[in-house]
Amino acid sequence: MTTVEFADNAAALFQRAGLTRFEDFFRLDGTLINRNRKRDVIAFSLNDGDAKKDLFMKRFYHPHLKDMFFAMRSFGRLCSQAGCEWHNAAILRHNGIATYPTLCCGEQMFAGLERRSFLITEKLPGRPLSEHVAQTWSRTGRYSKEAIMAALGRFVRRIHNADISVPDLYAWHLFLQTHDEGHGFAIIDLHRMRAGVTGDREKIRNLGALEFSMIDDYFDDGLKDVFFESYFGTDFPGDKALFRQKVKKRAAQLKNRRRKPAY
Repeated sequence: MTTVEFADNAAALFQRAGLTRFEDFFRLDGTLINRNRKRDVIAFSLNDGDAKKDLFMKRFYHPHLKDMFFAMRSFGRLCSQAGCEWHNAAILRHNGIATYPTLCCGEQMFAGLERRSFLITEKLPGRPLSEHVAQTWSRTGRYSKEAIMAALGRFVRRIHNADISVPDLYAWHLFLQTHDEGHGFAIIDLHRMRAGVTGDREKIRNLGALEFSMIDDYFDDGLKDVFFESYFGTDFPGDKALFRQKVKKRAAQLKNRRRKPAY
């Protein structure tokens, strides 16, 4: 069984381009952004009246059984990888947490199990934090760097205050958005996100992933301290020093298991 679901007022955009059925989307050509054995991401554009919409499509091919079970654990039912991101993005928006606008989701299921799925999102303003620091950090003043880190700390704390866990909380999944009021963030890559998660264990694992991705080439201990001071705020309920120690331990574990990230 195949299904295609559109966000409000989005169906017409795709219909004008002849995209209505599951296969229409899955066969669509675009600029390849990345690919592995289980999924790929392409960029493409569609005309929207006199304007142009820049879009991304993530396509999942025959996902791992562990990913299917993770989805079932998260939602209490079988759900495609694209469906997970579709619902998780809605959860984030409901909690006032910025993420990509989701426009279309398609699923192909067989005997209740996912065969293929896709998710189409609109391009976010800004750019990944990893890209920003790689291109501008050497000429960015200390005050501006600390302001970005403080904004990031507040953003991640807001995610955790909503009882949301984001295991893939890496610098390349956090979009920095600068505006007149200061710096803001949005988060992408949500298929492993879980809602209704309480307790410190998942928070520590999330933050360990983030610290692992904050490579020493750009993030010194002082900047990390600014992040955590902002994350803790004035109302953190636990032992800050012990919590911070556990995050460092988790980041060290990841450094021992994985290659150093390259921005």
